[in-house]
Amino acid sequence: MRKGVNPEKFKEERNIQKYHRVLVVCYIPSVQDDYYKESVAVLEKSLNSLIKTINLETTSITFINNNSTVEVDDLIKGYLLTNQIDKYVLYNENRGKVYAVIDEVRSVFEPYVTIADCDVLFLNNWEDAVFSVFKNNPKAGVVSPLPCPGLALYLNENIFSDLYLFGGIKYTKEVTDYDIDLYVQGVNNFALINRENKSSWKEKQYIVKRKNSKAVVGASHFVATYKSFIFKGETSFPEIKFKNGYEQNFIDVLASKKGLYRLSTIKTHAYHIGNKLDDFTLNYQFLENDKQHKVNFSRITPVDQKTLFHGYIFKKIVFKFLNKLFKF
Repeated sequence: MRKGVNPEKFKEERNIQKYHRVLVVCYIPSVQDDYYKESVAVLEKSLNSLIKTINLETTSITFINNNSTVEVDDLIKGYLLTNQIDKYVLYNENRGKVYAVIDEVRSVFEPYVTIADCDVLFLNNWEDAVFSVFKNNPKAGVVSPLPCPGLALYLNENIFSDLYLFGGIKYTKEVTDYDIDLYVQGVNNFALINRENKSSWKEKQYIVKRKNSKAVVGASHFVATYKSFIFKGETSFPEIKFKNGYEQNFIDVLASKKGLYRLSTIKTHAYHIGNKLDDFTLNYQFLENDKQHKVNFSRITPVDQKTLFHGYIFKKIVFKFLNKLFKF
């Protein structure tokens, strides 16, 4: 039997809606296996870099633990005690990355959400660089904090259909060799910059220019920031835990279906560590106080969703025609 009134009802405490949420999804099953031996140390490096380079007044962190080893749980509880991680999601089994991500991302309140693997080193000013791209490209739906020229043609029918014939996209050299090499070093896959019968992505990239700003056409999915409204109303369910193409079907394609663009920064502001700590990760120097680069979210004009052209099938046809004609 209840007696009296719950005193919590009279506190009238208010929730604070922030502008940006970072979702970090993690699965580290063991620290004994050689592949995962350094993974907890990698995770700690990743989280520390994230915390050092964001402003917790405007950005919150959600950590998703896909039933990792107990060492991961112990580490995250330490961040919770210091209020550096806002939300901790713990699954009793590994549900797969797609399930874990969409279960969270479909319900975020923040207008922007970054989805990141747990082996990303966030570099100085990454948040400022990403939101500068959003500010100067209202139809940007996804922005990665590192140049991804090799993904220019991946689910980017909208930007080529909208801009290519009007000179809004240039095929030129804007990304430095250093930034390309850093990207290739992190993912350890040189094939990502090669092109059949074309100059490599190291030599030329598709670039969109807006006034005094430039962005690379193309975005990754190991770390990227999304306009969160693209996930709203989605109800499809990932029936299989692990399947090639799942990220494309449940995450990547959504911006394209909404008529939005996939872009990335000209400079490298994030690094893929992988499962081993390397010299770049261990020696990278963070700014003493990166909070000076606090993002002014009020200056970013939100896209009017009612004006977006959702003719995705039509855009795909136009893109195929242009690609056949101009051989992107």
